[in-house]
Order: sequence, then structure tokens, then C-alpha cells
Amino acid sequence: MTTYNEIAGRRVNFLSSDPTYIDTNSEGQVWYNSSTATLKSWLPVGAWISGGSLNTARYSSAASSAGTQTASLIAGGAANPANAVSSATELYNGIAWTPVSSMNTARKYMAGCGTQTAALGFGGRTPGAVNNAITEAWNGSTWTTVNSLNTARRSLTGTGIQTAALAIGGNITVATGATESYNGTSWTTVNSLNTARAGLGATGTNAAALAFGTPSATESWNGSTWTTLPATMNTGRTALGAAGTQTAALGFGGYTTAPSTATESWNGTSWASNPTGLATARYGLSGSGSQTAALGFGGYTTTSLANTEEWNFGVYSYSAAAWASGGNMNTARADNAAAGTQTATVTFGGTPPVTGATELYNGTSWTTNPTSMNTARSALAGAGTQTAALGFGGAGPSAATESFNGSTWTSVNSLNTARRFLAGAGTQTAALAIGGDPAVTGVTESWNGTSWTTSPATLGTARYLFAGTGLQTAAIVFGGRTPPGPATAVTESFNGTSWTSNPSLSATRIAMASAGTQTAALSISGNSGPGGIPFNTAVTEQFNGTAWTNYPSVATSRDQFYGTGTQAAALAMGGYASPTATAATEEFTNVIETAGSKTLTTS
Repeated sequence: MTTYNEIAGRRVNFLSSDPTYIDTNSEGQVWYNSSTATLKSWLPVGAWISGGSLNTARYSSAASSAGTQTASLIAGGAANPANAVSSATELYNGIAWTPVSSMNTARKYMAGCGTQTAALGFGGRTPGAVNNAITEAWNGSTWTTVNSLNTARRSLTGTGIQTAALAIGGNITVATGATESYNGTSWTTVNSLNTARAGLGATGTNAAALAFGTPSATESWNGSTWTTLPATMNTGRTALGAAGTQTAALGFGGYTTAPSTATESWNGTSWASNPTGLATARYGLSGSGSQTAALGFGGYTTTSLANTEEWNFGVYSYSAAAWASGGNMNTARADNAAAGTQTATVTFGGTPPVTGATELYNGTSWTTNPTSMNTARSALAGAGTQTAALGFGGAGPSAATESFNGSTWTSVNSLNTARRFLAGAGTQTAALAIGGDPAVTGVTESWNGTSWTTSPATLGTARYLFAGTGLQTAAIVFGGRTPPGPATAVTESFNGTSWTSNPSLSATRIAMASAGTQTAALSISGNSGPGGIPFNTAVTEQFNGTAWTNYPSVATSRDQFYGTGTQAAALAMGGYASPTATAATEEFTNVIETAGSKTLTTS
């Protein structure tokens, strides 16, 4: 009998536990786990997980076919309600979609290609059921109308990059095989598809493309002619999504006799059906990325969809970044403060009514601490950990400072400037008290474990009802309200000596929560209007030390509340939510990747 050693040229490792997956060179490794009596291997598999939803639900849009799973674009399409024609443009950062400048001409049933910073949108149908040949170029910030297609049409597809694109097939009054090549300036009509069709998928480049679907035929483009290949898709369909290259493509979703979830991969010779399809059956969706890391977004079932799904093929499995419900606090409250991590937080103070109640969170549930703060108050700030916290300032305004040892509060030296709605950062022995009101201030005070010292450095933008996080020598603050009351998006960082301006939040907000560090922060929910609960936003933004980007939203939009933890594992609790104080707690978990082995046999 032939042995594995003879086939693979090496023996099977005999191990007491599974080895660590190192990199793609580990794929195919086989070992015997003596503890579980199993023969196992690192075998790659493919699966879809949920990504951040579009802000505008739509289908038949233009997309950056050469974009990636973490940097994609969508523009135009048919949106709710009643399939309205859209010009909206959004960018994806791997977590969430952000609206940016709209197209000049709203349309649906269009095509697109390129990257997130250099894309094309072309063809489609404008209001009045008029086919069009309009082409627009995207430079990363705005759309510019450029030379049109030679043949006006809808339900076409596109592939390539902004300076070397293909427009393929579509519908004029009937399906067409017309193909046009774009050189960055103008379109040239080239050889047509062998099978005229609309609503097909395409991948690859201007010189090496693949067209497939509607229903199942596959054609290959060599830069001058199309060749019909003998291999057809296993599931014939139209209006499907596509990603990848000419020799490593992915086709997903579409319409057969109903919206489909089917996912197939192309290896340059044949199509293989993946056991796991899209979570949401749909057609008219867009795609981008590669065969091993793709994105499928938008689409249609009985209505336009905002769903985004991320495809990953490999040994690793992925869990998408998301907020999830945690245990509710025992006392619903807003204007509270907190300190700690996602699995070990203390929250204290708040209103209504004004309280000094203290609760401890263990990652699952809140427990009311037997002793409350010595001075009940709201609109205070906090710093430190669950067992070594500091609470300071508050409504009144108050200058009171108290330290918490995990069970009891002790009054210590007060702030030099009494204030409320201030921000805090740091630890129990090295904290910062920043800004606040009344008499809106940018005053910063530093705590050394015994007393507060007023820093000569003040915020560049005096404010209150804002958020801060980080350390005494590396802090960051953002948002808030400035005199005489407008909201701000301004972000500033502190190096222990001075404040420096940083890129602003994507939108002005007040009364948000925060988590993380100076270079890896979260800005959570808050109030996006000039004032009042109706303007609460659910938006979460992430700061990477350079720029803010959108992350998945919280389930309960709120303001005047607190957050703890890190950018990868945060906790948000309490606040005002339409319009009463809430006890709701939410836990944020960033993208998690886990290496998973496959059992081959069990003995």
C-alpha cells in the first residue's frame, strides 16, 4: 500500500497538540494529534461574513472592480424607495461605508471599474428610461464627466482600471455583445462577445479579461478577441457579482428562477461550486477584490439592499467587527463616568436623579458596589482601572476628586478649576482633567497621585461635552461644543507638554463616548445636531493616529455617556437615548481572525 511518506516525501508529524499556523506555507501540513486521536491538516476553505452596511441601499451600481476588500467604492444605482435613480457615492474601509461626493449624473443599471481612488462609472439608464453613454472619472474626491461610450446601453459590465478599461455587453433595445476599450481618454469599439448578453459578470484587465453568466457561458479576452471556453458555470444566472482576475475569478449571487446565494470559483480552466454561499440571496449586486478576499455589496431581492458581505478563502476564519449587547446596568443613567476595560469596568455617578452609585462589570453583568461616591454628581470625568480609578469634577460645577480602590471611595485633593462636562484620561496616579464648563475652558490639569497642577498648555479649541482618552503624556480629545454653543469635529493630541491639532472627526458631534489610545481611538455615538435628543447618532469612528474612518454603528444611539477599553475591545454604557436615560451596555469587538484546522480521520 502506498504511504503518505511515499506520496508527500515526508512522514506525518505525531503531536500531542495542534501546531501553530504560521503562514501560507503551512497550508496542506498534515499531523496526527495523539491527544484527540485525529489526523488533521491546515486546509483552506471559503466563507462569507457580514460587513458594514451601505448608507444607501441600492442595486445595479458602479463599483471599483479593481478595488480591494478593504478599499472599495460604489456609485449610483437603483435605490429605495421605488427604485429611485441614485448618484450617491460611498467608500469602504474594510469596516464601514462613508458617503462622499455624488456623481454628476444619477443613473442605474450602470457599470464601473478601477480602484477606490481612481475609478470609472459608465453607461446605465437615467430617469425616463433613457439608455446613456455617459462616463465619469473619480479621482478619490470628485467625479468628472469625460468622453462617453460609443454605444449607449444599460445592464453592461466593466473591468480593468481607470486608464485601461473594458465596457462589455449590456442592453440597447436587446442584449448586445458590444465591447469597448478605454485608454484613459476615449472609448474605442473592439471585437464583440461571441454571445450577446446583459447582466453578466466580468473580471481581469483590459488585456486579459473573463466574462461569464447570463446564463452560464464563459468567454476569455486576450486584448483583441473573445474566445468561448468549454467550461460553463455550474449555476447559470444573470445579474451576478464578480471579483478576481482572468485566471482566478469569483462569481456570486445573481438570479436564476429566484435570487441566488451561489458562489463559484474559477481556476483558469473550470468552475467549482463553493459549499457555502452568500448569507443573503440577491441579484444586481456589486463586487470587488480578489478570489481569496472579495467583497459583495448592495443588490436586490424584493427591495434594494444595503447588505455587505466579505469573502475569505484560507485557513483563517473571520468574525466581522461589530457591537453586541452586554448586560444592562442596574441603574439607568446618563452623564456618568467610568474606568477600566471591556471585561473589568467601574462606572460611577450620573443622573437622573443625581447619584454617586457605583457598579462593576465583569464582562457579562453589572454588580452594584456596596458603597457609593462620597459626593453624588453627574457630568464628571474618570480615569484609571476598575480597581484603581479616579473620579473628578462634575455638575455644580464641582472640583471634588475621589479615588476608588475596587471597593471604597476616598476623597482626595480637589481640582484647581471646578467644572462639569470635562474630559479625562490617564491612570489613578497620572491623570488629566481637560476642558469643560461653565465659562467654557481649555484648561488642562495634571494629577500626580496626590494633587492637581494646572498646565501652561490649554486646548487650542476650548470646549465641553466632548470625549478624551489615552495617557497623561499621550492623550487625545475630539468633538464637543464650543462657545457660544456650536458643535465641533476638531481633534487634538497632548504629548505631556502641549496640544496639537489632528485631522477632525468625519462629522461634528457632542457628548460622545471614547475608548482606546492616542493613536488607536474610538469615538462612539453622541449627538450630531445643534442640540437635543432627536439628533442622536449611532456612528462609531476609528482613529489610527492619522485619520478618522467610520466603523460599525452602535445598536442604541445615545449621548452624554461613557466608554472604556481599547479600540479592538470597547465598552459603552448608559447615556440619554430617546429621550430618557438608559441602562444599555454594548460591547465592541474588532475583526477577529482564527486559524482553523480540518479533521481528516478519527481513530
